[in-house]
Amino acid sequence: MSEFMAIANRKGGVGKSTIAVMLAHAAAAWSGRRVLVMDLDTQCNASLMLVGGEGWNKARRAGHTISDYFYDRFDKVAEDESEYILKQAGDVAHPRTGKGQVALLPGSLLLEDVQGVLYLKQAKTGKDPDSVAIDVRGRMKRLMKHFGMDYDLVILDCPPGLSFAALAALDLADKVIVPFRPDFVSQFALDRVALLIERMDTADDLADIPFARRRYACLPNYLRNTGREKLMIEQMALDHPMLKARVPLLDSVARSFDWDETKKSMETKYGDALPHLRALHDEVFGRATTLARTA
Repeated sequence: MSEFMAIANRKGGVGKSTIAVMLAHAAAAWSGRRVLVMDLDTQCNASLMLVGGEGWNKARRAGHTISDYFYDRFDKVAEDESEYILKQAGDVAHPRTGKGQVALLPGSLLLEDVQGVLYLKQAKTGKDPDSVAIDVRGRMKRLMKHFGMDYDLVILDCPPGLSFAALAALDLADKVIVPFRPDFVSQFALDRVALLIERMDTADDLADIPFARRRYACLPNYLRNTGREKLMIEQMALDHPMLKARVPLLDSVARSFDWDETKKSMETKYGDALPHLRALHDEVFGRATTLARTA
């Protein structure tokens, strides 16, 4: 059974796309999973990391991005959607046959505009605004879920805003990884995204849900290993489930953003970040079945 995993935070600049791509490569290389990265962020960073600027631009010109997919298929029943997918994405050398592959549904600068068009289209049916919004989110969720038939793991790289697509992704996800920088702004952002993920109205309602039953886990990212950071993480861990894995601020992680045509090993791709990625992979995917079952 396929798993849907969202990478989300209400705050930008916390490394969501980097973590999404790192987990995709790790799941393919070390768990042998067929992975699809669905780029829901209009910045398209995950797409650039996986196919480069030329590859992304080629998909854009061909009308094979996520905004094209939503627009083209919004009113249609499930069909063969393979034309929108870029297979063997990324510059890590995974096997060319069998499992252990990474694919991409490319992002689009026009995704927010397309969502607005689809909302106005549904509004013409005469429904009230809340019903229209629910309808658009529901259809987007159905379109995302369609790819679960072809992949073991679908990673949803979410934007920081509250677009229809982002909300649909959070609703669909079996598990949500929330990367964050340990600072006061991130603490507020974690509180807000946690309410959305668990569909709660207040912090008191959220506090009633045991950590083991929550769908999300927080990941400290871009760490400089300072005492202040450790204190902030400990404080946030009082209110939110926290992964034991940590991703420090390393040049090798920053360089991993740069795609090139040469396929390489995980060791070459991630360098001294590899032990941290291995720890993250083992914790996230080793616990995924248990977390999904208890959610």
